[in-house]
Amino acid sequence: MIVTAYGAQASQAVASSSPTVAAASSSSVRFSGRDWNTRTSTEVEEPGPNHWDGSLATVDEQGKLHLKISKNGQGGWSCAEVFLPSSLGYGTYTVKVSSPTNDLHENAVLGLFTYADVAQSELSNPHREFDVEVAKWGVASDITNTQYAVQPYQLPGQRLRFAVPGPEATVHAMTWSPNELSWTSTSASSSALLQSWSFESTPEVGAVPPPGTEVFHINLWLYEASLPQDHADVEIVIDSFSFEPLKAPSRKLLSLQLRSGRPRRRSPSS
Repeated sequence: MIVTAYGAQASQAVASSSPTVAAASSSSVRFSGRDWNTRTSTEVEEPGPNHWDGSLATVDEQGKLHLKISKNGQGGWSCAEVFLPSSLGYGTYTVKVSSPTNDLHENAVLGLFTYADVAQSELSNPHREFDVEVAKWGVASDITNTQYAVQPYQLPGQRLRFAVPGPEATVHAMTWSPNELSWTSTSASSSALLQSWSFESTPEVGAVPPPGTEVFHINLWLYEASLPQDHADVEIVIDSFSFEPLKAPSRKLLSLQLRSGRPRRRSPSS
């Protein structure tokens, strides 16, 4: 996945932008050549838990996606989420975010992730959730503000936190291949590498299962549904989303693997 955007550990929700219930209703927006469902709830729902308002996800005349956290009529805040209608599967997910996120309020969370509503209980990652999250989880003094995670993030080696400095747009790239996830984060202006990480899992563990019913989500929400009442609305602008399917190994490569007597992992870019 390529995403452009920009540590408390109390619970699963602390390091997950995923919903725990289906949206009560949804409409759609057209963004980067795809139809995206928008999330609306009649009550508070996880994560947060928060109110969700589909009207807070809009696309401007330039085709950019705007997500907002805004005050609602109940005296609280409502949040925004969009999600694709179907799975894209193995490949590279790319999101380009123009808004600076280094000064995002410590309770605001930008989530870019895959998630399946229907859990597959035999897997250690039953919802097929892989995340890029811009978040301080309520800790203003935290020098890190971004993380990659394979759920459940509490297991050793399944989360990496790091800092994305400066008020610039960035690009986070996530590639999902059999039993492996890899991420890179780069500056949108200079292409300088900010961070990279990879995670591998065996089929028996199931942390990186094959594609199923998961879909890609983008959301902007409040940790513990909390923001000062005098705070302005929070807005993140996302330039674009793209997806490149994982290329199948060539016949020549498969032949070489068979001759060697053991399969060899193929780079997603080869």
